[in-house]
Amino acid sequence: MNEQTSWKEADAELYAAWRSIFNAGWTSPDVPDPCPVCGSRTLHQWYAQDDSHATVLRGVRYKGRGRLWEWCSRCRTFEHYRDGFVPEWWVEPYSVEAGFLRYDPDPIEAARKAAEL
Repeated sequence: MNEQTSWKEADAELYAAWRSIFNAGWTSPDVPDPCPVCGSRTLHQWYAQDDSHATVLRGVRYKGRGRLWEWCSRCRTFEHYRDGFVPEWWVEPYSVEAGFLRYDPDPIEAARKAAEL
């Protein structure tokens, strides 16, 4: 039986590698690079848009302010950014009700898995 581990934040030792992967400018919810923690190619990102005040920062267009989750669905390592910008390319691939969102990405991961079926 596969026992599911609890979510854990990316630790300081691997933070630079984590940032390098997610800062590479992916324009998809699925990130093709291997996870720096477990080596699995199961990295994801998901944005929740909180407003629609479009802006341009350092030449990048954003739809508005929002939140970001980055995670590995295999080893359940994650990062959550509560205050950021949602890039213009972002289109929500599956829906998660705002009231279900948490600090960890568990409700988002459940919606992602359900969308795969």
